[in-house]
Amino acid sequence: MKKLPTVLLCGGLLCATAQAAEPVNQIAVLTHQQAQQLVAKAEQIIDRHHIGGAIAVVDPFGQLIAYERLDGATLANSELAPKKAHSAVAFGAPTASFQQKIAAGNIGLLGNPAVVPLPGGEPVKVNGVVVGAIGVSTPDGNVDAEAAQGALSALKAG
Repeated sequence: MKKLPTVLLCGGLLCATAQAAEPVNQIAVLTHQQAQQLVAKAEQIIDRHHIGGAIAVVDPFGQLIAYERLDGATLANSELAPKKAHSAVAFGAPTASFQQKIAAGNIGLLGNPAVVPLPGGEPVKVNGVVVGAIGVSTPDGNVDAEAAQGALSALKAG
């Protein structure tokens, strides 16, 4: 009977040793500094259009990392920016793609509360993996798309 606990203990040590020897996979994350870079680049683009707005960056779980409310932002801008970011990260797709799908007749998307079918939400990907998203809302949807897409270049350059 005394050999059984010893065998189990040794078996456990062998397993622990084998697991420790395996390489650890690195998981890409969106840092606060990177989120701030996204916000800064989007703000720069919005400023060129001389309008107000709001910018939100979320992690892969839709939790807010960074948020900026610019002068002239409306209540709608302040609420939509985080919702666009959340929608983009939830589906790993630009929010403008929902607008296109609905226009093509897929009105069932409108029943999903996570879908925001407006331009300005872009997933942030590292090596093909969604690590977060940016949402931009201004009075002009074209500016929203330009700023969100342009912000992604801040990470590629850095």
